[in-house]
Amino acid sequence: MGALNDVIPAISDAVAEAVRADKDVREYVLIRTCNRLEAYIATDDNVRVKAMLDRTVRKNVEFGDRQFWYILEDKACIKHLFTVICGIDSLIVGEDQIQHQIKESFEQARKEGHVKKKLYALFCKALVVGKRVRTETDLNKGAVSVGYAAIELAENHIGSLENRSIAILGAGDMAGVIAKNLAGKNPKTVIVSNRTFERAQELAKELKGTAVGLDRLGDILRDSDLILVATSAKHDVIKKADVEYAMQQRDGRPLLIIDVSVPTNVSKDVTEIEGVSLSTMESLDSIAAANVAKRKDEISRAESIIRQEMEDIDREEKQEAADRAIRDLSLMFETVRKREADVAKGMLSSEDSAVIDDMSRALINKIFSEVIKNLRKAALEEDDLTIEAASKLFGLDSKEDE
Repeated sequence: MGALNDVIPAISDAVAEAVRADKDVREYVLIRTCNRLEAYIATDDNVRVKAMLDRTVRKNVEFGDRQFWYILEDKACIKHLFTVICGIDSLIVGEDQIQHQIKESFEQARKEGHVKKKLYALFCKALVVGKRVRTETDLNKGAVSVGYAAIELAENHIGSLENRSIAILGAGDMAGVIAKNLAGKNPKTVIVSNRTFERAQELAKELKGTAVGLDRLGDILRDSDLILVATSAKHDVIKKADVEYAMQQRDGRPLLIIDVSVPTNVSKDVTEIEGVSLSTMESLDSIAAANVAKRKDEISRAESIIRQEMEDIDREEKQEAADRAIRDLSLMFETVRKREADVAKGMLSSEDSAVIDDMSRALINKIFSEVIKNLRKAALEEDDLTIEAASKLFGLDSKEDE
């Protein structure tokens, strides 16, 4: 069984391609982070789309890794999105980066034309829920991030980072988060290396460090006490042979490598080398568990807000059902009134015709007013049965199916 951050790259492109090509998918938003891949889909045929996703996973993911995969529908899916955007479902509970990542994914999907009415409303609502949780609770106050956890993990392994030689491989978002958490640690040197040298220079400037090219990886391995790897490469950046050669020049000094890349960018067999320790995202579990315990009360408050928002959605849906029934009944009654009035007016003078119109409208309004009142009351009291009964009695369900 592979690690989750190795499974995600294996399935990400396949899911995107399958969703994009499926004729039953009306709208979609794909969200990919360091430890999750999620596809939010609007469709008229849940069964067919579920089958398509299941086939895609079976084709691209080994059997043992399918435990990571699940499909949620309708309300369960909505609740999950709310939970994710609030940071409750994150590896590091309360972290803020996930809200930014979801917003970016949503905006990208809109730009590409994959978002229409349903998912637009859902994601706008989700962003509101995320903001509510961060405003009304302390879930994210002083919250740790993956970058924070990586630095804490390093300190647990090698002690204080003061006067240590530290290297960061990568200059993207995750590397930037790690860099922020080095503030105040007073390392002796900070080296930043990245495939794009200009980005390495920008991050190094923030850290008052030095940017070097990846062609000097041997020097980085030889001189560093701690190497933090956060690149976006799809292959191993640090290989066993590189580390073996460097360790021969270190006079027995141990080397700690923490790899938070997706997929991992450090060859796993470097741990076979004496004096070398390798930690990955999985190593952050103990820090994540401590963070959850510390935020237990705030998690409860956040979950309460999510419940309120889900109840609001239920009420809105019931009100919409009542409004739809009232609209359809109004149209039906008016059609019947007009048809019968036209028949009667054909037998009368023009003056009498106006009387027939007025009388028939008044008659319909008086009959229908009580129906409207009771349907609106049913919506407020969440009385689905009354609304459904009204629709069936007047044949509205069959009209929708036509």
